[in-house]
Amino acid sequence: MDEKLERAQLMARFKLMVKRTLSQTVDLERLGREPAYARERLAEIEEAALDEELLIMVLRLRDLLLPAPEPVVVVAPAPVVITPVEIPRESPKETRNYMMGARSW
Repeated sequence: MDEKLERAQLMARFKLMVKRTLSQTVDLERLGREPAYARERLAEIEEAALDEELLIMVLRLRDLLLPAPEPVVVVAPAPVVITPVEIPRESPKETRNYMMGARSW
């Protein structure tokens, strides 16, 4: 129950501060239910904010409302293993010795 109350208080303070400092309005129901709206609206307010406390609220709400992006896991392909191919060696051929002439074989 405390977590819900803390979230409601933070969102109410955020809405009032945005209205007071930027003269803009924020739909709290959409902010809590639609991640796309929350992401877009918080980014707009972050760019327009000149107050440090408002920026801290934007960061806290972003952590609270938007799920952390999944870490990107890069799977490297398995290394290619090249096995050396053995070339069959031929047995040495019998060569003729011509030292004694053509009929010395």
